[in-house]
Amino acid sequence: MTQMLLVDDNPLIRLGLRQLIKAARPKLNVLETGSYSEARAILRSPEKIALVMMDIGISDGSGFVGLFQLSSEFPNVPIIVISTCLDADSVGRAVACGAAGYISKSAPCDVIERTLKSGLARDWVQVPIVATARQTNPIAALSPAQLRVLNGLRRGLRNKQIAFELGLTERTVKAYVSTLYKKLGVSSRTQALNLVQGMAAE
Repeated sequence: MTQMLLVDDNPLIRLGLRQLIKAARPKLNVLETGSYSEARAILRSPEKIALVMMDIGISDGSGFVGLFQLSSEFPNVPIIVISTCLDADSVGRAVACGAAGYISKSAPCDVIERTLKSGLARDWVQVPIVATARQTNPIAALSPAQLRVLNGLRRGLRNKQIAFELGLTERTVKAYVSTLYKKLGVSSRTQALNLVQGMAAE
């Protein structure tokens, strides 16, 4: 049975999301926890988790640092961030730290349902990433494809490996890398990774 993990330290939020998720996918087994440490333990256990929906502000998660650690340790499990913060800086940081998507807790039910279905289908292009028109963070200005390439760089993958994972040619990946360097204002992979790591540590 397909399973997902819901991580939020507010039991009322978990209850509401759980009911919405079960209404959209009745056969989906929903595990839930109110702590980052327990979420990490579940992901390390034999339980097969297909998707994580996590509040970025969970008390013991250290914000973006926790997200960065989870996405690095479990790169094959998409993490959808659910948050009350919708500023472009927060969105950019979350995606740079490995989030597959980012939605508001106040988003319409149909948006959450689409996010859930896209995440479970690993349809990276269609997972909603909510951003505002005003973008103060350079990472928030990257396209979804460039963000996926950046995430591959962050995970230590070579261009050839990124190309294979995303179903692109190595030449296309090189073009994305060149463009994202320009948008980030860096000239090397090391500088790009230092920028991402610096954001995660803030």
